[in-house]
Amino acid sequence: MNAVAEKELIDLVVGWVKENGLKGSNHTEISENTNLLESGLLDSFAFVDLVLFIENYTRKKLDLIDVDPEEFTVVKSLCHLALQNGH
Repeated sequence: MNAVAEKELIDLVVGWVKENGLKGSNHTEISENTNLLESGLLDSFAFVDLVLFIENYTRKKLDLIDVDPEEFTVVKSLCHLALQNGH
């Protein structure tokens, strides 16, 4: 996997969350280790929008069925899955 691509996707996701997250997310510190749901930055609807954004960017379908929810709600893990996974 390309580390540059992962870093680029992490930066895009952080930017997306700052623009589209719940109230106050544009003033919150978001890192690759931020859990987007537990932190309150996204609700389940916004999370689905983020997944669609990532799928659009990577041109891959994210398959989250067999993935532990703890894994894919953290920025870095979600980006890692998006780049390794795909149909």
